[in-house]
Formats: sequence, structure tokens, C-alpha cells
Amino acid sequence: MKQKEAKQYAGVWLDNQQAMIISTSSESDTDDEYTISNKLKAVANQGGGSEHSMNNSKQSHQLKYFKELALLLIPYDEILIFGPGQSQEQMQHHLKEDPQFNHKKVTIDSSDQLTDPQRIAKVRDFFKGH
Repeated sequence: MKQKEAKQYAGVWLDNQQAMIISTSSESDTDDEYTISNKLKAVANQGGGSEHSMNNSKQSHQLKYFKELALLLIPYDEILIFGPGQSQEQMQHHLKEDPQFNHKKVTIDSSDQLTDPQRIAKVRDFFKGH
């Protein structure tokens, strides 16, 4: 009988300017040793132009940011998205539109500004016992 591969878990802290993926290290022997595995910065929105063109530009940059982040999340089976504001809801909506995430469990949670160790602890505690 083929052994079932262990599920991969990741936490994503994000706001509208940057994202941080927190997951278990592939070199780690334990399942609860989470580290920051990736950081991604959103493309800076260049000012200028009409309000309409600036809004379109902002949406275009956000879509590119979410697509890049989604690519990094494909290997994971369960994903916790958290952060301030509404970025986590927008990211969850983006993932729901992507068929590659149909069978993945995506949970969102809001949080204020946290330090990196607090973010790592939040992800570790969330997936503890999974």
C-alpha cells in the first residue's frame, strides 16, 4: 500500500504592500518548526494620471501581486491567510477563482501588526494538531 504523503501547511501574513509565507522547513525533522520561507513585495503603485487610470493601475498591480503569491502557495494543502485590513479576504477570493486551489483548505484571520516571531508562532499554533 502506498504511504500517504504528509500534508503541507503554510501561513501567509499579508497586507497590501508585502506578504510573508511561513511554512515548515523541508530540512526539518519535526513538523512544528516553522520558518519564514518566502517574502514578496507588492509592486509600488506609481502616482500620476487620472483617478481612473490610477485605480486601474492599482488593481493591475494587486492582481500581479496575488498571482505571484498564489504561485508560491500551490505546493501547500492547507493555508492560513492573516493580516491587517482586507488583504486576506481579497487574497482568499483570488484563490477561490483559481482551479488549482479547489481542493485546498484556505482559512482567513485578521491580525494587527505582529513581529516575525509572533507571526511564526501564530501559524505554528494554528496548525498544531493537524
